[in-house]
Amino acid sequence: MEKKTIFVTCGATIPFPKLVSCVLSDGFCRELVEYGFVRLIIQFGRNFTTEFERLVQERRGKIEDTEIPDGEFGCGGDIRRYALMGGKLEVIGFDFSTKVQKIISDLSNLVISHAGTGSILDALRLNKPLIVCVNDSLMDNHQQQIADKFVALGYVWSCVPSEISLTASLRASQTEKLKPFPVSHNPGFEQLLSDVIYS
Repeated sequence: MEKKTIFVTCGATIPFPKLVSCVLSDGFCRELVEYGFVRLIIQFGRNFTTEFERLVQERRGKIEDTEIPDGEFGCGGDIRRYALMGGKLEVIGFDFSTKVQKIISDLSNLVISHAGTGSILDALRLNKPLIVCVNDSLMDNHQQQIADKFVALGYVWSCVPSEISLTASLRASQTEKLKPFPVSHNPGFEQLLSDVIYS
């Protein structure tokens, strides 16, 4: 990995506007640059492209004309590339990717994910440090329970979609170590996960 990169995944189906807004906030982007991150890749979800562009442009994002190689991100739609923080932070955004695991494994130094179990497990199985952001706007929210269990086990940091909470988790990710996620078949963990999901 040549560029210190953070990858944000909001999931493919339901947009998570609060998370996207937080990761694009001036304060959070300033922290990223201070910690040496130079690239922010955001998979923002379907039907959110126009809103994503608006959010970036509100932050004085400059559109980059450089081309992204076909297939590099496995995108189902257009890829957007911007420069923020006076050109110190490259922002790449797209709605959907068939290569999320490849982006995580090959390009990401840190992952921020919504609290869906599939996205959480993708990052943990690839041994990447993970911040889980709970979508507190969902009804009957199991995401908080899922995030709490993973935090209690020492596998992730957790936050809510606010700049203060997300920045605190970013700071923790730069100074603390997580427990390694078990890679072998683990019936006890599978049962725990089932209990959380179906509780």
